[in-house]
Parts: sequence; structure tokens; C-alpha cells
Amino acid sequence: MPADIFTLHAAVTSRPEDRLECLYGQLTDKGLPDAEARTEVARIAAREVWDAFAVQLRHHRAAGHQMDASVLAVALGSLQGLTLPLLRHSGNVAYASRAVGTARRRLQYNGGLLHRLHPHNNPAFNDADAALEALEAFLAQSRPKAA
Repeated sequence: MPADIFTLHAAVTSRPEDRLECLYGQLTDKGLPDAEARTEVARIAAREVWDAFAVQLRHHRAAGHQMDASVLAVALGSLQGLTLPLLRHSGNVAYASRAVGTARRRLQYNGGLLHRLHPHNNPAFNDADAALEALEAFLAQSRPKAA
């Protein structure tokens, strides 16, 4: 089971949207405007997914598990370029949503292709997909303006 995607696998499989909302609340409590807080949550979550894959990749390479390492390298390639656009376009929720959606589609496509070429079950793809799906839903939510 992959470790650390959205901190723990349990966070992904239970209610990742609760974690996103909690982080969003912390950022807005510190005075960040709505749109900036939402894109910062997206950047943090995307970075956590990336970091989780990178940690797993290093672990599998060190252990000599080449197939697992290759699967994770494909996943990392699918997510490449997600965090930088989120950082560069802080406050642009529509752009963040498109970036996350694109990364998710790329991850799904590459995961499906990899599975067709060599059936090798790695739950990291499913965990990352669930994390990105929750992030997409979070970014799509409309926020009422504070009175």
C-alpha cells in the first residue's frame, strides 16, 4: 500500500475533502482571500501527491523493485508540471481546476496504458486519482462571499 498520499492512505480513502476544507479554513483564517486560499490548497495537495510518489520511487529503487519503481516513474511523469503552474497562477481558480483536471486525465491515461502493456497492480494510481478527484471537486465548489 502506498504511503503518504494526502499524508496517509486513510485520509484519501475516507474523506480527503475534509482535509482540503480544513486546510482551506486555516488559510482563510490567516487572512488569505478565497481564490488565493483555494489555489494554495491545490498547490499543497498536488505537492503532497508528488512527494508521496517520489518517496515511494526512492524506496522501490533502493529495494531493487524495478517494476514498482517503473510504475511510480510513470505516475510522476503524469503529474510533472502540475505544481509550478499552480504556483505561478495563484488566485486563478479556473486555471488551477484545469491544471488539476489535465494532470488527472494524464494519470488515468498513462495508468491505463501501463496496465494494458503490463498488468501490474499498483494502488498508487488509484490513490492519486482519488486525491486529484477530491481536489477537482474542491476547486469546483462555489464559495459564498463573506458578508
